[in-house]
Amino acid sequence: MGKTKFLYIAFGVLAAVMTTMLVLVLRMGDDANRMLFGVCWIVLLLVFVGILVGVYRLRRDYSFWSRRYEEELNANVNELMDKTADIASFKAKIDRLTHEVERLNRINFSYQRTATSLRQELGSTRDKFDESCRLLADIRERAEQGDKMKASFLANVTHELRTPLNSVLGYSTIINNPSISEERRQHFMKVLQKSCDRFLDTLNDMLYYSQLQSGDIDVSPTVFEVNAMLCSLRALTESKIAESGKNIELVFENEIAGKGYICGFEAGYYKLLSNLLDNAVKYTNEGRITVSYESNEDKIRFEVSDTGIGIDPSKKEMLFGSFNQSEASLSRQYEGSGLGLSICRSIVSLMNGTLEVESHPGVGSKFSFEVPLLATPRKDVELYVKVENMLSNSNDRGAILVMSPYIEDYDFVNNFFGTYGVEVMRCRSVEEVEILMASHPRFNIAIIDLTASPDDGITAADMVFGVNPKTRFVFVRGKTLDGPVAAKTGLYSDYMIQRPLSSKTLCNLLGGY
Repeated sequence: MGKTKFLYIAFGVLAAVMTTMLVLVLRMGDDANRMLFGVCWIVLLLVFVGILVGVYRLRRDYSFWSRRYEEELNANVNELMDKTADIASFKAKIDRLTHEVERLNRINFSYQRTATSLRQELGSTRDKFDESCRLLADIRERAEQGDKMKASFLANVTHELRTPLNSVLGYSTIINNPSISEERRQHFMKVLQKSCDRFLDTLNDMLYYSQLQSGDIDVSPTVFEVNAMLCSLRALTESKIAESGKNIELVFENEIAGKGYICGFEAGYYKLLSNLLDNAVKYTNEGRITVSYESNEDKIRFEVSDTGIGIDPSKKEMLFGSFNQSEASLSRQYEGSGLGLSICRSIVSLMNGTLEVESHPGVGSKFSFEVPLLATPRKDVELYVKVENMLSNSNDRGAILVMSPYIEDYDFVNNFFGTYGVEVMRCRSVEEVEILMASHPRFNIAIIDLTASPDDGITAADMVFGVNPKTRFVFVRGKTLDGPVAAKTGLYSDYMIQRPLSSKTLCNLLGGY
């Protein structure tokens, strides 16, 4: 029920009560009371009417203001809804803007990261470019230096080959002159032999260097006796000192007492020390050459020092380059192709070792190399001792023929067998074999090198076999042999070995006796 209806009912009930009271007063009271109650009733009636009028007007005003308020409220609601729609639209725009800002932030982050990466790559590329420029400059400098080295090498090798060849051509003509005396003929023969040896040494160095660079050298470790190798090197070096006529004292220090067996690349050790000793003799006019070594369970170290001309410290690294000597003028003052120390460094590298030099001009030089030691197999040492005992107790030692252009092959075989009184004889060519067989037909073993000339080797084997069919043949080959040569070696060969020679191969050969 509405408030207005409630007021109407309340006033109606009040009017009925007052009317009832008025009727009762008029009936029961006197005139004065009736008059008073009548007046009161009229007043109340007027008040009631006034209240009714006021309520009516109030209701009318309420309706007016209520409608107006409702209209304003509806207007405000509509406006609020419009504002809400605008706010929703703004919120959607803000969300879109937020998403766009986030996307832009991601793009900016990706851009920053890409820019950083590009800056780093640019820096790296710039560094690489600078490094490439430096490398190209270095390559260019090396190429120019290489061209100079090649020119110097060609001039040096031409000199090294032409000088002995001129001697060979000149003295061979003189020797054929029947008017010269036998004494002078023998002198010229010695000079001719020396020139041939020099010519052959140059070719051997070039061939050995080529084999090192191509990997044709077999570096399989073998057991050998250090003091026996040093004894052979001492004899070889003393003969070169005597031949040079220089006043040089040769000293070998720290030799191992008794038998010192080690396992390693035997031919490499020999080649290293022989090259270092050759250089020491070549560049020392007088004074002393000292060879020493020391070893422990892990490594062995050799040193070769001299009191020669020495080397400028700034040019030490050049020594180990191919075809280099410390000074270009030395190529003329001192003979040699300049390959010796380069060969030494290659051999030391193959043996996982290090090669060092200490030198001062006018004081001398000290070359040293250090190589890791390998475990020495007991069975190889036992084989070595067995062969030594067999050679020491043998009455029929016979002789051994070595046909090889390499002096180190003869030195190696002579060092191995010469200690026990076995005669070792060397031939460089088929012609020398033919001459030797006429005077010394009995050879127990013939070691023939096939790397220089396989056909000459087979021809020499035919000669030896024709004189003494009981000779045992050992052929020394390079990496491979072609079919025809391999088939011919099978006619004679008791043993086929690959360069370089080693104590183990000779022990295995003699183990068959």
